[in-house]
Amino acid sequence: MSANNAHIKRLLATKQCQGGDLRDAHLTRLNLSGADLSGAKLMFANLNGTNLSNANLSGAELSFANFVAADLISSDLSGVDAKGVNFLDAKLNHAQLGGADLVFANLVNTNLEEANLSGASLEGANLIGANLNNTQMNGINLSGANLGHAQIRNANLSNADLSNARLVEADLSDANLSGVNLRNANLLNANLNGANLTGADLTGANLAQAKLDGAIGLYQDNLVGMRPPDRPPASHNHPNMSYVSVLQTNSLHSSSNHLGLPRPGLPS
Repeated sequence: MSANNAHIKRLLATKQCQGGDLRDAHLTRLNLSGADLSGAKLMFANLNGTNLSNANLSGAELSFANFVAADLISSDLSGVDAKGVNFLDAKLNHAQLGGADLVFANLVNTNLEEANLSGASLEGANLIGANLNNTQMNGINLSGANLGHAQIRNANLSNADLSNARLVEADLSDANLSGVNLRNANLLNANLNGANLTGADLTGANLAQAKLDGAIGLYQDNLVGMRPPDRPPASHNHPNMSYVSVLQTNSLHSSSNHLGLPRPGLPS
């Protein structure tokens, strides 16, 4: 079913379309700054390059809509249903996305700096190269998401779910990762300098060549053993315990063992 033409005309004339039917609407490169689209139905709509800065889209249905290169700076997208939405190259800095459903969303190279994603679900989302610096993401679900090369400096990810996430070469320096679930996450070459990992679950995580200078919360009880990258841990060796690979890292050396890590083959 296509969009209601009367609703499109009202939007263009007044920038008001609360709860409107805009499914499949073609709204590319328009100036809709400050528009009220709260609760609107925008499934499969095309808003490529549209200016929606400071717009209200709270509670809107955005599943599979196209927002490529759209300007959504300081917009309100809290509680949106946006499964599979395409935010490639979009500007979402300072946006409100608390509680949003962004499962399998495309956020490649998206600017989310200083946005609020608390409690949002981005399970399986693609965030390669995304800017998440200084972003609020406490309680977020990023299980299975791809954050390769993402910038996540000084972000708040406390109690987030990053299980099975891909964080290869991601910059998480000074990030708050307290209580985060990093089970089976791939942090190869990631930057964790100054990060807070207190209470983090690192079971099965790959931290090979990760930078850990100044990281806190890394204790012997959650750093057990070593394994090569991308190889599942042996089931007979410390099952259900976390580990870190300390080979070729900037701050950990198996020879110095200055964190008191157990040496392979020796009792702790």
